[in-house]
Amino acid sequence: MKNLYLRLSIVLVALLVFVPASAQEDFEVPISRSEWPLDAAPETVLAIPQLKIALKQWMAAENAILIIRYPGGDVGNQWAVEVRNRLVSFGVESKHIEIQPGSGIEDTLLIIVYEQRIAS
Repeated sequence: MKNLYLRLSIVLVALLVFVPASAQEDFEVPISRSEWPLDAAPETVLAIPQLKIALKQWMAAENAILIIRYPGGDVGNQWAVEVRNRLVSFGVESKHIEIQPGSGIEDTLLIIVYEQRIAS
C-alpha cells in the first residue's frame, strides 16, 4: 500500500511539472466511455490526457471546483461516481467535486474546471 501511495505521488508531481497550465476559466474536456479504462487502476486513469489537463487546470486555478457532467441515466451516474471516487483517491477533496447530469454527448463525460467568482 505504501508503494502505491509513493507511485501516485510521483505521478501527481509529474502532472504538475509536465502539463502546462493556462489562465483559462471554465475549462472543459470530454472523456468518452471508450477512453475510460475498464480496470480503472490509478496509473491507467492518470494516463488519460484529458484528465491530466483538467487536473492541472484545477490545481492552477484559485477557488475552482471540478464538475463531472455525465450523459444521464443510471449508467452515466454510476460512471460519474466512479470518476469522482477515483479523483478523491488521488487527493481531490470531495467538496471540490460536483456531479451533474446532462453532458449532452452520448457515452461521454465532460470534466469542467469551474472557477467560482467571489463577489467583491
